[in-house]
Amino acid sequence: MKKTLAFFTTFLYKDFSKFCNEKLQKIGLSKGLLYFVIYIGRHPKCSPGNLSSELRFDSGHTTRALEKLVQNEFVLREKSESDKRAYILSLTEKGEEALKVIYSLFSQWDEKVFSDIEEDERTQLISLMEKIIQKKGENKWNIQ
Repeated sequence: MKKTLAFFTTFLYKDFSKFCNEKLQKIGLSKGLLYFVIYIGRHPKCSPGNLSSELRFDSGHTTRALEKLVQNEFVLREKSESDKRAYILSLTEKGEEALKVIYSLFSQWDEKVFSDIEEDERTQLISLMEKIIQKKGENKWNIQ
């Protein structure tokens, strides 16, 4: 098999998933809900439709994910003041704590993966990945 970016990113994604699963389960989350929590944390008062669009999930999937997050008290779903037919989303205190755990998992995994990699190589890899994401117009997350 030819060495491809798709192969390596898939391998790393699976490794990250395995790394996170046990730790997320301890706080009552699954990896499938991880990016919902991150997005709502970065975009408080977003709408379910906006969340669905930005994460590229269909509305049914988003509704089911939000229902789990609301039931488990990670997310608060409230009627919009400006449009009573619409809802706005925000993290609860429990959701904010989960977000801290999630960010910590990202950092811990990076440290694990980069433990034997020189700092300049790490910087170069991150820079190239950012370039690919920006070229695709996918920096809506304002990653810093």
